[in-house]
Amino acid sequence: MNRYKANLPCVGIASFIKSPICEDLDQVDSDVAFLGIPYDGGIGFRPGCRFGPRDIRNYSTRYSAWGAMKGSGYWDINRDKRYLRDVRIVDCGDVDILYYEQEKNFQNITGCVRTILNRGCLPVLAGGDHSVTYPIVKAFEDFTPLAVVHFDAHLDWIDEVEGVRFANGSPMRRVAELSFVEQTSHLGIRCIRSREGDYRDAVSQGSVIITRDQIRREGIVSTLNSIPSAKYIYVSIDIDALDPSIAPGTGSPTVDGLLYHELRELLQGVVSKGKVVGFDIVEVNPQIDTTGQTSLLATTAIIEFLGAIFDQPR
Repeated sequence: MNRYKANLPCVGIASFIKSPICEDLDQVDSDVAFLGIPYDGGIGFRPGCRFGPRDIRNYSTRYSAWGAMKGSGYWDINRDKRYLRDVRIVDCGDVDILYYEQEKNFQNITGCVRTILNRGCLPVLAGGDHSVTYPIVKAFEDFTPLAVVHFDAHLDWIDEVEGVRFANGSPMRRVAELSFVEQTSHLGIRCIRSREGDYRDAVSQGSVIITRDQIRREGIVSTLNSIPSAKYIYVSIDIDALDPSIAPGTGSPTVDGLLYHELRELLQGVVSKGKVVGFDIVEVNPQIDTTGQTSLLATTAIIEFLGAIFDQPR
């Protein structure tokens, strides 16, 4: 019996775009697995992005009428093209998070992502703060060499703060220390809180850093040409890469960010640089996103990026 024939956004369980739910990761059978990571223990300013996965799911029901799991995908009016046709998506629920247990939480994150990868799915991870990217990427050790493309206002290359090495200002430095990560690229960087020493360290280790001003001045095509090609690519999207006028719901908003069409075009271009094997979107904070604007934008970015990924031969 099909209970929700009309399938309006206001009815039913708010899984990601109302996809089927499969919380037993050993039984996942799909092309894409959406997994929430409701952890914000790495935040040093405004907490609340632990509720990001739930809010992204809630606003994703806006797109549930077409439902990729129904096989139809979606039609892009801008390109007169259909995307995600016959791409199967399931919602795997959330990583089980325990307060004050950072090490255990990170182990759980890595384990869950590794299980999804072993099932042959492309994992889509919704944070949570940006510290979760490190334990996520740890699960990709079989995808070597791996390149990481990072969208953010901040470089996230802090080594430590009074001995703390796994906060949301450090994930890219920790990721670059993984033996199978060959290269990192950072796009949209602009915050005046950026530290010169961190920048010099990242450059000396071969990171490609492309500031917001460079993207504006040189354009999308030139920016994409600056990103090295790779066999496998993991993408991390911090929502504060976008301008706070369009994505206000984030703990560390930074003025003069990317506009949505720029992010979309860059993501669509990244898929031509190598095989995208997973991505995250982090730092969505519904506690300060009173109209749901940021969560809806995050949902749209996820769907359109998936459309670009599965438009490539896989």
